Order: sequence, then structure tokens, then C-alpha cells
Amino acid sequence: MDPKILVAIDIEHQANAVKALKEAAKLAQCVNGEIHVCYVLAYGFYDYVKPFLVEEVVKDSIAHVKMELVALVKEAGLSDELVYRHVLKGGVHQQILLLAETLAPSYLIVNASQPDAMTGIAGPVTAQLAHLAPCSLLIVR
Repeated sequence: MDPKILVAIDIEHQANAVKALKEAAKLAQCVNGEIHVCYVLAYGFYDYVKPFLVEEVVKDSIAHVKMELVALVKEAGLSDELVYRHVLKGGVHQQILLLAETLAPSYLIVNASQPDAMTGIAGPVTAQLAHLAPCSLLIVR
């Protein structure tokens, strides 16, 4: 069975997301691995928000994210047919960890935005993933 590489990206930082996908491609070539890319829609995480979410808005958001993932995969020079895409809803690090539990990847790659003096070393999602990742973790800046 080929090793799985899970790439958790933030589409708000597209240049960095492409960089993370390129790193995943290099790693996949070295280990003959398959690439899974995921993005988490963070709304719907809190129970008090769910009644206010319009299902049509959620569907539109998912469709938009899927198109963004296709574009990012293409921009990274990867074949869309060879990359599995996952769009998740909920708490970001929780959903990434749940997907990792399901896929059992050998590697987790995270695109992290550049920190500044105000935000510290890493964002809260990256910090949680670094602490709880069930596999080797690569943080791409």
C-alpha cells in the first residue's frame, strides 16, 4: 500500500498553499505516495451558529472551495486525477485530525502563513496539529 500524504491548506494563503502542494509532490515522488488535500470550512463548529447557517450558502461555499482546490492543484503542476480532495466543515484542527485518523497518512503537510511579532511562532491550528499529529508533520512557510 502506498503511503498517504495529507496536505491541509488554507486557501486564503494561495501562494503558500501551492508551495505546500509542490512539497507534497516532491515527497510523493520519493515515497511513491498518494496525495490527499483538504480544506476546512470553519463555520458550523459552534452549536449556536448552526441554526443560522443557510444550507444554500453552505453548498455554494463547498462548491467554491472545490473549484479553488482544483485550481491550486493545477497551479502546483499536479494532475487533478491523482490528487484526492476533501472539503470538511467544523473546527479546523479537529477536522484535519479526524481525516488523518480515517486516512492514516504517513505524512501531514500544513501550509502556515508567515508569523509576525504579534502572532508568535505559529498559529493556533498549526500549533495544535504539531502537538497532536498522528504522523510526521511538515510545516511549509
